[in-house]
Amino acid sequence: MRPHPGRAIVAGFAATTAMTLALYVLVSVLAGRPLDSAMLGGAVAWMPAMVLQFVNGSITLPLIYVYLVFRFLPGEPWIKGALWGVILWCLAEILVMPLMQDALSGVTSIGATATLIFGLLLVLLVYGTLLGWLAGNERPLPSRLPEAERLGA
Repeated sequence: MRPHPGRAIVAGFAATTAMTLALYVLVSVLAGRPLDSAMLGGAVAWMPAMVLQFVNGSITLPLIYVYLVFRFLPGEPWIKGALWGVILWCLAEILVMPLMQDALSGVTSIGATATLIFGLLLVLLVYGTLLGWLAGNERPLPSRLPEAERLGA
């Protein structure tokens, strides 16, 4: 049993949109001023980053969730999604954040590492929970039986 991949992609797009908005609000509140393109490395760097974020958040990560991760997580769909958000946060902390640490130090006035760490956890929980909730209920995997046998003929 798993969610439908197409539904997960639509849910991933909605969850990525919500996560991106939450990230912008969080950084703006913590920095004390709204984000602008200069803080994000300029408009030239911002557009490819947004495209990559939406491709990953709308297609890549939802499909990994549906095909590889969903069946191993406990609970209701929204709980599975929240756990997926925590897994993504752990991967980000281990793999991505060490690479970005120098870039982030000059980008915003967030300052506190704990604030950055828990802010990222918050936005990935938003993403994962929405993905799990919107991707929704499980659907049975297709049967390999011929149609006549499935119908009881």
